[in-house]
Amino acid sequence: MANDGTAVIGKAITVRGEIEGRQDLRVEGVVEGHVRLDAELVIGEGGTVKGEAHVAVLTVEGHFDGTAACDELAHLMPGCDATGTISSPRVVIEDGALFTGTLDMDVVAEPAPGEARHG
Repeated sequence: MANDGTAVIGKAITVRGEIEGRQDLRVEGVVEGHVRLDAELVIGEGGTVKGEAHVAVLTVEGHFDGTAACDELAHLMPGCDATGTISSPRVVIEDGALFTGTLDMDVVAEPAPGEARHG
């Protein structure tokens, strides 16, 4: 997956602190702290993210525990375990996903660069 420009935090790696960037990130290991991406955060099947995430797209296959603010989409996949607060204009919760917490969909999607906001 790294060949398509996606950064990967491997299964044997734990990161504590802050991660910022504009590149897609796949977490197979553990991240504890703050993640801010103008891109997609994928928490892989064996991965865990604990803390705060502000991302364009969040896809959870593994474990998420914290607060997520998504600019575009939050996608909870079958077999995932998510706990906390998710804020996103679009949310997909697949059959078999586990979510315990608060869901806020009353947020406005950010316009794409160069796109005017109407309203």
